[in-house]
Formats: sequence, C-alpha cells, structure tokens
Amino acid sequence: MYCGPTKAIWHDLKKKYKFEYEEIDAESPEGQKLVQKFSIMAVPATIIDNKVEFIGLPNRAKAEQAVEE
Repeated sequence: MYCGPTKAIWHDLKKKYKFEYEEIDAESPEGQKLVQKFSIMAVPATIIDNKVEFIGLPNRAKAEQAVEE
C-alpha cells in the first residue's frame, strides 16, 4: 500500500539530489538478508548509511533532510 508512494518520494528526491538509490524486493534473497540483518518487520523500509531510517511511508520533509545531510 505504501510502496508506490514511498518509491515516488525517493524518485523525486533523486532528481533534486545526488545519492545512490536501490529498490530491493524483501522476498528476494538479497532482500531476505536485509530483513534479517536489520530485523525489518514491515515494508517499505528505507535504509540510509547502513541504518533503517524509515518504516512505511516517510515524511517527505524528513526524507529530504536525510538526503541533504
């Protein structure tokens, strides 16, 4: 339910700021490794600098602040 709007936020911010961005399906082998590593219980989850920063739909202003830093 929140994946589409979350992707839209990050895609929009990617146009404005330079940062690496990758979408990983939680059901994929790589996704399962991340789910276990970070104890992710819900999706979407946003990992920034090896830390889970957002679970669910992030607040746009806070997401922008995260990529500005």
